[in-house]
Amino acid sequence: MIQGVLFDMDGLMFDTERIGYEGWKYAGKKLGIHMKDELIASFRGTGEKEKRRHFKEAFGSEELYDEAFTLRTVYAKEWIDKNGLPVKKGLVELLEYLKKENIPAALATSTNRKKAMGYLDMANVTEYFSASVCGDEVKAAKPAGDIFIAAAEALGVPTEKCLVLEDSLNGLKAAKNAGCKAIVIPDLSPAPEKEEGLWDVKVSNLKEVIEIIKNL
Repeated sequence: MIQGVLFDMDGLMFDTERIGYEGWKYAGKKLGIHMKDELIASFRGTGEKEKRRHFKEAFGSEELYDEAFTLRTVYAKEWIDKNGLPVKKGLVELLEYLKKENIPAALATSTNRKKAMGYLDMANVTEYFSASVCGDEVKAAKPAGDIFIAAAEALGVPTEKCLVLEDSLNGLKAAKNAGCKAIVIPDLSPAPEKEEGLWDVKVSNLKEVIEIIKNL
């Protein structure tokens, strides 16, 4: 029986990975560097240190990283300020179901706390989360399992009784490293092959998670 649900945020709750992708492309054009899709994909679901490492591997130096990241961040902020925060299908329905069934939810995102809490407030879903752990609060980022272990502890639930909801490869690896069950809801990146053992169930949107939890 599932006793807690751990939510990723970008690309899972909110359709922000697409905005981030365009932001990285914008930054590349401004700086005269080619931000390959594979490089941007490697950033998904992981932390600042890992992004810097991937950037250095791609360009031989991380000197431009801060400038590129700033351009990407400004692009995303301006897009959301103008258009609003895009919420993924089924998010509110799933959160309402968990509340009704007294199954606690925790946020476990690689995004820093200030930005993450701002997004939750923007979407009016803060009240649904009993706990939250953000990327600037754990020693090792995804794909390490630290953030999901910390989120489970914050709920007071063993990791093996927790269900992780993820869209990224790094996030799914982190879920398995933490000993959690995982549902993948693919976003920009396709789901890993089932044979890789990184997810238990694949669905197309968050609303479908409700039936999975009922069956579990």
